[in-house]
Amino acid sequence: MFSYEYIHSSYSDMMDDLAVKLGVKPKDNWLFLPEEFGHGYYRSLKLSTGLDVNIVNCRINKDWLLRRKSDDTEYYTLRFDELSIEKSIRIGIDTDVVEKEKETVAVAYLTSSLFDWFYHGTKGTTFKAVNILIPKEWLGKLMGIEVFDDILPAYIALKSRSFNMEPLDTVYYQLMNEIMQEDPDMPFPHLYIENRVQLLLERFFTRIHSRVSLADVETNIKQDDIFTVFRIEKLLVENFSQKPKSIEELSRTATMSSTKLKKIFKSVYGVPIYEYYQQKRMQKAGELLSTGKYSVKQVAGIIGYSNISNFTIAFKKYMKQEPSDFTKA
Repeated sequence: MFSYEYIHSSYSDMMDDLAVKLGVKPKDNWLFLPEEFGHGYYRSLKLSTGLDVNIVNCRINKDWLLRRKSDDTEYYTLRFDELSIEKSIRIGIDTDVVEKEKETVAVAYLTSSLFDWFYHGTKGTTFKAVNILIPKEWLGKLMGIEVFDDILPAYIALKSRSFNMEPLDTVYYQLMNEIMQEDPDMPFPHLYIENRVQLLLERFFTRIHSRVSLADVETNIKQDDIFTVFRIEKLLVENFSQKPKSIEELSRTATMSSTKLKKIFKSVYGVPIYEYYQQKRMQKAGELLSTGKYSVKQVAGIIGYSNISNFTIAFKKYMKQEPSDFTKA
């Protein structure tokens, strides 16, 4: 197995370190994988904005472990990753671990250097990625928030501690492919890539901002209450096959009144508790349908629907597509 652990906050430094580990030399910020390890490349870019970007497009011929160790130097990584898994992969963020088998994982998500992160995959994995390093001070700007107070860092750090992955849609795919299919004869190719990276950033953070109104988070909410709400959120969405817990049950777990819980939850997530639950429920359905492994009826049952018509209506409301069309896509 090939194992690589890093703690770098620079993709250029990471590439140089990885090159030594692989026994190859990078050239002009390109690192081509040696044949015994895989086929493809790793590339690093520094944008005019100062952001670091790496681009990965390869097939890996060994079992492999890629791990970023936690670091007190706080920064964030916005990951656009597509992994076609021949056998299996384990994905870990802090203490949370999920395992996927023989499917394609195509997701966008944010991770924090404050928490360990890893991919542990088997040989035969095809790995495509556009990853962007984001300094802590950039987050407020990207989220459209002028004041980076104590609430926002706590919120972002917590969200990037667990699995809050957004499936890649056709726009994300198109932008990633355009970045990877750069034409060397194109005038100013670096600017072309920079433009596509900027579009990825804008799309991801605009979508987050529309779903989670961070700007509405009240500055008088205690940080401990935000931690509590995140614990409640995880409990709420941990098993969609079961009936969701009542507000009263959630309030007892949170040791706060139902009125206070509902108010803080909506301030943090931008929508009421059960509206959020239903959004996440339909997103889970979309993930299952996109694997091609399940029928619409099976997915409806997995997320707790006994009536397929009710499921279809709810799915179309939140995903703007019929479940059958989503499966075909």
